[in-house]
Amino acid sequence: MEISEQALVPADPDRTWRLITDPQYVKQWYAFGGADIELAPGGAMVLRWDEHGAFPARVEAVQPGHRFAFRWLPEPGDLVEIALSPEGDGTLVRITESGALEDAATSAMAWRNSLSLLIALAQA
Repeated sequence: MEISEQALVPADPDRTWRLITDPQYVKQWYAFGGADIELAPGGAMVLRWDEHGAFPARVEAVQPGHRFAFRWLPEPGDLVEIALSPEGDGTLVRITESGALEDAATSAMAWRNSLSLLIALAQA
C-alpha cells in the first residue's frame, strides 16, 4: 500500500532541505518530542512524540536539496520518501509512505498536517 501527500513550501530547496532534515526544525513540524538523525545512508534515526514515544528508523537515501528517505524499524518497516522539486520561488515537497501501513487514512492525515506545519515554519 502507498500514500502520497504534497505541498508547495514557500522556501528554496536548500532551505526546505534544512527544515526537513535538521533535528531542530524536524521537532517543529513533525517529531514534536525531538529527533536524532545521522544524515547519511544507513544512518540511525529516532523520532519522538511525547504522547506516542520514540520510534527508531534508518536513513535510506540522502540527496541534499532533492530526496530524503527513511525506513521505520524494525524491518521490514514502512518506507518514507520525501522528494523536493523547485517550483517558482518555492519547493514542491512530496511525501510518499509505502509498506504495510496499519492505517493509511490516519497516516495520510498526519502527513497533511505535518506539511501544513512545514509551510508555516518556512514562512516564519
